[in-house]
Amino acid sequence: MKKLLIGFMLAVIAGGASLAQTNFYTNVTNLWYQGHKSNVLEIAEQRLAANTDDIAGLILKAEYHFAFLEANNISNAYLRVIQAGDMITTTNFAGRYQKISKRSILGILDDLAETPITPQEIQAEKPKAFLKHKRMAHDSLIEALQKDGYFD
Repeated sequence: MKKLLIGFMLAVIAGGASLAQTNFYTNVTNLWYQGHKSNVLEIAEQRLAANTDDIAGLILKAEYHFAFLEANNISNAYLRVIQAGDMITTTNFAGRYQKISKRSILGILDDLAETPITPQEIQAEKPKAFLKHKRMAHDSLIEALQKDGYFD
């Protein structure tokens, strides 16, 4: 019975990523919130394999690198988000991105340039990335893309 329940749960989690794209925001934020961050990274990598400029994939990948303080990857990931994000002109995304998120990302990049992440900080902070019930820092950008019909 236990194996059947575990199999069912894995099928639900794996199936959640492949459901209709209209539920993309709900699927990825639920996976993240439940602590399945590697699943979110996998979704990002699949999207980026299909289109290297896919803004949703870029945002999710940057979220992952940031959450796990992958210092060597954070700057590049967020620079790619800025590069691709500047090209998106849909109403909800552009409004959210230009007013709030771009400034936040640039602030993160400035902070990293001024004060690089030390190995001691990574060791102290990385376990927090595995905690459940934490929201993504830029989930509102994914929500804005969904409202704009990006995943339809």
